[in-house]
Amino acid sequence: MTQSPRSTLLALALASFTAFAPGCGDDDAVTPAGSGGGGESPAGTGGSGGEEPAVTGSGAGGGGEPVDDEDSDHDRDGFTPREGDCDDFNNTVHPDAEERNLDNVDSNCDKSDAPVKTLVWNAGPEPDLVDAIDLMDEDGDGQISLAEFAAACARSASLTGPARPGVVQINSSCSHSNSCRGMVYQSWNELYEHTCRAMNGCSGWSCVETAEDQDRDGPAAFKAATCDHCHSGSAGSFGVKVRPTEDMATYVAEFWERRSDLYLQSIIAFGIDGVHPEGYAYSNMPGSYHLLSLAEIDRLIAYLRTLTPEGKSFDPMAPADPIEPSN
Repeated sequence: MTQSPRSTLLALALASFTAFAPGCGDDDAVTPAGSGGGGESPAGTGGSGGEEPAVTGSGAGGGGEPVDDEDSDHDRDGFTPREGDCDDFNNTVHPDAEERNLDNVDSNCDKSDAPVKTLVWNAGPEPDLVDAIDLMDEDGDGQISLAEFAAACARSASLTGPARPGVVQINSSCSHSNSCRGMVYQSWNELYEHTCRAMNGCSGWSCVETAEDQDRDGPAAFKAATCDHCHSGSAGSFGVKVRPTEDMATYVAEFWERRSDLYLQSIIAFGIDGVHPEGYAYSNMPGSYHLLSLAEIDRLIAYLRTLTPEGKSFDPMAPADPIEPSN
């Protein structure tokens, strides 16, 4: 008698269920996979293939005691949450992992997406990596502050080789060019050396090397920096251009008081630049970091403070009309 396809399938299904039934109803009949018997262990959830997953709080620990989830190592990276693993389901994240910059992942669980050690890169024939924290962290807090960076810059514009003292230039926008040779500290905790016209990144602190010292005094530095082109005045005075919107007497009287030595150093080294409210870039005066040494800049500042400000009316030019593209 010929069997129908439907009855054949039904017979196969019943045979399969009969073979499987003892394993479902009798724990002693079949050893489950992964329990140490003849079955194969499933692949781990983050470690090497073939490892059994870590036992969670619902399983059993040594001696049959429940295992707290804080002591579990789900991703098999060798660290539990209690030991500092901040993502126990990702085996690339643990206290011994190498931190990568700007990937939005706290790889080493130190609550920061930045490397533990800040490195400086020297662009020589054979680049060197040194621990800049050890060289620049004077207060021992494990970080480089702007004041510490400026202090190191004033000693030398480079950490790994001979260089003249430098001055700090803060670049607050992306793709701004460094002035010349020195070192750059990036906002994501990376420090490297650069050569002239190297590109700086976003929000970088740039240490720029100053000129070779020629031991010029204040008056000689005043002329070498071409300050006399705009600020010449009568003997013992310093010409100051005052906008019509300012009260000249008050502006002149408060001129030196309102300007710190650090501000004057920046003005002398790099000039004044910025962006007009309508979007036009402007520069008021050329920088002199390449003309004067740091010591000469400091002597110039001391000399300037002996001079009496002399006000001159200054009516700034309006920005030029934008150039219309030709048709």
